Amino acid sequence: MTTIFLQVRMIIDKFGLTAVRNAWYDPKQVDDHVLQGYTKPLRVNDWDRALVEYTVAMLTDTVSESKPPLSKRLREITCPVLIVTGDIDRLVPPWNSERLSQAIPGSCLEIIKNCGHLPHEEKVEEFVSIVDRFLERVFRAQKEPHLQPAT
Repeated sequence: MTTIFLQVRMIIDKFGLTAVRNAWYDPKQVDDHVLQGYTKPLRVNDWDRALVEYTVAMLTDTVSESKPPLSKRLREITCPVLIVTGDIDRLVPPWNSERLSQAIPGSCLEIIKNCGHLPHEEKVEEFVSIVDRFLERVFRAQKEPHLQPAT
């Protein structure tokens, strides 16, 4: 298992910075501060172990009595869900986000133009506007009585 962790470290060391740059629609926006922010977690002990264990868990998402398949669990989500992606997301293509949205009943999908994998960083104002509209719609739809202040 140690060999796997070493390989993961080598791959991330070699391609990690490229992956961060590719996550952006405009890689010129990725400065040293952004790179530091995304690579800092890679200095935590056992980050590679966590990544391998997470990946294995996702790839071996098998059907069992105690844990139904992911597709079934997604259909059971009942809370409001907003999915925001960029139209030029090279890490999780928009078609994948569309599939996710179709799997979650009533979810909202917003695709931001000229944006990569990180709309909350690349298109901050547009992202916040989308989230604001979503929250307005969700909370306006709720007809629950407001809590009264204590007297």
